[in-house]
Amino acid sequence: MTRTVLDQLSGFAERLRLVREACGYASRRAFAQALGIEEAAYRKYERAESYPQPETLGRIRQLTGATVDYLYFGEQAGLPLGLHQRILEISG
Repeated sequence: MTRTVLDQLSGFAERLRLVREACGYASRRAFAQALGIEEAAYRKYERAESYPQPETLGRIRQLTGATVDYLYFGEQAGLPLGLHQRILEISG
């Protein structure tokens, strides 16, 4: 993979972790269960090894309110205010 692709995947992984924690899921396991997927699959997303399938991405959106633009590109416009504030608190 090229450096740009790796950087994008790493950014996605970090934002996904922030969203998970901001929504009160302390563990990857609990979040994966809430999404209805295997923990091993979810772990790959936070380890920047792969992106979720579109249907899983849709479930993440439904469960957390995080926009696809935020997860993929870091674009904060459109994020629910409460989620945005919790992410800021976590990320410092």
